[in-house]
Amino acid sequence: MGYADKLTERIDALANALRAAGVPQDKAASLLGSAATASMHALVLDAVLEEGLAHAEPERAAPRRQSLQAAA
Repeated sequence: MGYADKLTERIDALANALRAAGVPQDKAASLLGSAATASMHALVLDAVLEEGLAHAEPERAAPRRQSLQAAA
């Protein structure tokens, strides 16, 4: 299960808990809206970090190769 799926499950669980607790619909909507916004920010941050790591790894590997060539 992916990160997005886990976040979706948690928001669904929050919605169910709010309903079960009898939280007024307007307050529940506000909380769920905030949770959805936070989830989207988390997904974007995860994607940005993943992309940044993908670009950084070859750059880190290049100096090692040069060091090995210099040692030979």
